[in-house]
Amino acid sequence: MKQLSTIVSALAFALSAAAFAADDPAQQTGDAQQQYQAALKKCESLPQTEQQKCIDAAKKKFGQM
Repeated sequence: MKQLSTIVSALAFALSAAAFAADDPAQQTGDAQQQYQAALKKCESLPQTEQQKCIDAAKKKFGQM
């Protein structure tokens, strides 16, 4: 019974670690990170009054907030 408890605990820990990694921006896939960087680059070409709105929208879209 103790062995089963240990296995269940280890499995729960592994699943929670995977869920945390999915929320971590540093763990994004390379493609998503490239898309985020491209979106920020587009914001640079906008007038200064629109840049912050664009940056905020990109952060929200890619989960960087």
